[in-house]
Order: sequence, then C-alpha cells, then structure tokens
Amino acid sequence: MTPITQEENDFNHIFRSSKNGFIQFAYSYLGNMQDAEDVVMESYIQYWENKDKETFKSTNIKGYIFTIIRNRCIDVLEERKNLLQKNDELHRHLIGEIEINISSLKGCDPSELFTSEIEEIVNDTIKTLPNRTREIFYERYLEQKPYKTIAENFGISVKGVEFHISKSLNLLRKNLKDYL
Repeated sequence: MTPITQEENDFNHIFRSSKNGFIQFAYSYLGNMQDAEDVVMESYIQYWENKDKETFKSTNIKGYIFTIIRNRCIDVLEERKNLLQKNDELHRHLIGEIEINISSLKGCDPSELFTSEIEEIVNDTIKTLPNRTREIFYERYLEQKPYKTIAENFGISVKGVEFHISKSLNLLRKNLKDYL
C-alpha cells in the first residue's frame, strides 16, 4: 500500500470539509438535490483528473473546484432553459393544431363523422392521457410524424414512442369497445 501524498491529503480534506457546502451552493441554483450532488462529484472528479496540468499547480484547489461547480451549474441551467424553450414551442404548436382541429370538428356535421357520443368518448379519453403520451399521440396522428422524428423530439427511443402510442390506442379501443 502506497502512502498518502500531501496532495491527496489536501484533496481529501477539501472534499470532506467543503462537499456539503458545495452541494448546498449547487442546490440553491439547480433546485434538485440529485443534480446538485452530481455536479459537485463531477467537479471533484474533473479537478482530480486534471490536477497535474500546469494551470493547476499554482491554483487554489478549493477555489478551482468552486469555479468548476459554478460553470457546471451554468451548463445545467442552460440545458434546462433550452429544453423548456423547445417544450414551450412544441406546446404552442400543439395548441394551435388542437384549436384548428376543434374548429374543423365544430364546423362539420358530427353525425357524418362520429356520433356525438363517440366524439365525446374520444375527447374525454385523450384528455385523460398523461401529458407526454397525449403529446406523442398528437404528433403521430395529428401531425403525421414518423416514430423516429417523435422519438428525437422527446429524447426517447422509438420503442418509447411505440409504448405511448400503444397505450393511447389501447385506451381508445377499451373506451370505444361498444362502438367498434
């Protein structure tokens, strides 16, 4: 067993004495304890993996780790912001599509397309779907998007899209069993 170096001893001390404070700092910005803990641990690892580079030799270890944490928090928040912006755009688009479809349905004679009971069952069933399942259902059947495109939009696998579509169709079949 090799003896612990002064560098390792200093790092261990900073890890033990600062970890909780660093986590609280990250949590205060990220609002999620798991994300905060991940950011802090990743920052310690990043420092340790790069400690032998010339720029680290004269650097305050605690200050440098804090800077890594701050930068990683910024990255996480930027990722969240971008995701929310994409979701907001998607929601506005879906609402527009839904409004067009509602308007179209109101403008036609329901007896030619569906009985009022079937339309009510379909609308009520779609309203009961979880948000993500409903959004995937709309992209597939209202926007006619392929499974692969939908999977990319939601950051899930094609199998995940198939699961949500299957879930929607099974519920519609179940609720419309008396009409099919």
